[in-house]
Amino acid sequence: MVNKDVDILFSLYDIYDRNRESILWFLEDFNAKSYEAYKQKYHGTSQERCHFIRVCGFFELSGTLVKRRLIDTNLYFDVFNPGPFWQKAKSTIEGMRETRPFIYENFELLNEMKLKWAKRRTK
Repeated sequence: MVNKDVDILFSLYDIYDRNRESILWFLEDFNAKSYEAYKQKYHGTSQERCHFIRVCGFFELSGTLVKRRLIDTNLYFDVFNPGPFWQKAKSTIEGMRETRPFIYENFELLNEMKLKWAKRRTK
């Protein structure tokens, strides 16, 4: 790990912190069980839709950085846990993929990497 990892971590945390309202909404209030339900409940340019896009976008960005090894995996996963967010977003994103097959693929990959990281860590 080098200083660039720490700089990237602080930058990511700054993005995360600036979007705390979206993070909290996602964890506490987002409850669409399908893409159809998401479109009905959070249509147009609603504040809730913006919250969803901010959270998924944050983890998509994070997943890209982790996948490309631009930040140390241990450092990233010591601070961030995409799991609860992915579990809530999964069915909506899977529906989105009917027309946009690669949307949020790095978010999904990030969650898979976190699960593998957690298994190795407990051994």
